[in-house]
Amino acid sequence: MGELNVDEAIEFLRDLCGRARWREVEAFVSSRVERLERLRGSRCPVLYIGSTGNLRGGCRDLAGKRHTVFLALLALLITGAEIDYGYKTTPLRSEAVSLEHELKERYRRLHGAKPPLVEI
Repeated sequence: MGELNVDEAIEFLRDLCGRARWREVEAFVSSRVERLERLRGSRCPVLYIGSTGNLRGGCRDLAGKRHTVFLALLALLITGAEIDYGYKTTPLRSEAVSLEHELKERYRRLHGAKPPLVEI
């Protein structure tokens, strides 16, 4: 992962809100700005941990259709971040969910918080 320009990404999203002048957009974007603010001071390269029942569909979702992390990742990419994606396949969806829970818990024990772009 390349260097993250968190302040630039936050400014990008705030500017987007200002241009929209739409209260619902502002509320939506504000929650994504909060996630980006969690990146400040983080030394761990892990930004997000999740699972999906379908890798192709999960990647499509992550790229914007419905995913809550999309706007934060987009702002980071637009402001010059280089982000690597990794994945592990499991034979069963239940194993993927279990692995996701285990990895989030390991991260929390190590860092005292969930990964910065994870909401739940």
